[in-house]
Amino acid sequence: MPRDSLQLRDDLVACLPSLVIDRPLAESGQRVVYLAHFVDASIPADVPPPNGDDPDEIPFLHGWEAWGAIVVKVVSGADNTTLARLQAETAILEDVRPASFPKLLFCNLFTENPVTDDRLAERLYVSVEEFVDSTPLCDIADKYKGNEKGIATLALGISNALMPLWVHHRKFVHRDIKPANLLIRPSGDVVVIDLGIVRETGAPGVTHDGPGPGPFAPGYGAPEQMANEKEAVTFKTDFFSIGVLMYRLMAGVEPFISKPGMQIHEVMIAVASYEPPPLAQVAGASPPFSDFVAKAMMKVPWQRQRTPALFIEELQALLAN
Repeated sequence: MPRDSLQLRDDLVACLPSLVIDRPLAESGQRVVYLAHFVDASIPADVPPPNGDDPDEIPFLHGWEAWGAIVVKVVSGADNTTLARLQAETAILEDVRPASFPKLLFCNLFTENPVTDDRLAERLYVSVEEFVDSTPLCDIADKYKGNEKGIATLALGISNALMPLWVHHRKFVHRDIKPANLLIRPSGDVVVIDLGIVRETGAPGVTHDGPGPGPFAPGYGAPEQMANEKEAVTFKTDFFSIGVLMYRLMAGVEPFISKPGMQIHEVMIAVASYEPPPLAQVAGASPPFSDFVAKAMMKVPWQRQRTPALFIEELQALLAN
C-alpha cells in the first residue's frame, strides 16, 4: 500500500507546481488522498496560459485556484492492472458524470516532470476532484441504529446516486458499496465515492478470470462477486451491498461478520452460507422493512428485487408507510 511521504509529496508538487498540500485525508487501497488547493501565483513562468481560442479549454494549472479546496488522489508506481482500473474509474466519471459523485476536475499519468521534462523515479497517476463538505457514513453509522425511516431515506439516496450507472447503456455496477465509500452532506444528501472496482456488465474487465475471488468489500460483497462469477455481476450485486448496509445500520451489527478479527475466507463462507436472523427478530424492525432487506440479501441474484426501478419503488413504499 502506498504511504504518505516527503518523497511522494515532492514528486506530486513537481508535477503540479502550484499545488499546496494541506493535509493527508486517507491511505486507501492503492492510493494516498490529500486535501489541497492551488495557488495561481505559484505557476512557473514557462507554463503557457490559455490562448483563448477554445472557451471549453481547461489550461494546465491556470485558473485552478478558483476550485478552492480539492481532493488529490495519487498512486505511485502503479502496476498495469491497477493503472487500468484507475483509468477506468476516471473514464466512467467523465462519461457518465453522475451528479451524486464528486466532480472530476483533472487526471493524468505522469512519467516525467511536466515543467522540467525530467523523468520521475516512479510514475504517478493523479486525479483531482472537488472537495465534498461531508461526513463519511462510517463515522456516524451508529446514529442510524433503529431508525427505519432514516435508513430507508439513506438507501434511497444511494440508489438514486447509482441509478446513472445502473441504467447507462454500458450497465455499470459499483461493486464497493460500504460505509467508508458513502459521504453524507450536511443537508443529508448522499455522495458515493470510489469507482475503483466498478464493472461494466458483460465486459471482460481488468481482473482475473477463473478460480479465486473477485474484488469485493469483506462483508458487503455479494456471493457472485466473491465467487468471481462475472456474468452474474449486475446491478443486483449492488442491491445485495445496500441490503447489508441497511442491516448493519438497523441492527448495529454486521450480518456476516459475527466476531472481531474474522479472516477473509471466514467472511466469504459466512456470506455464501449463513442466513442472518431477520431484522424483525434482532432489531424490532417492521415486517416490510425486514422483508425488503432480506430480499436484497438473497444469495441468488434472481431472488433479489428484479430491476432498479422496482428496488427504488419498494424503498419509496417503505417511506410512505
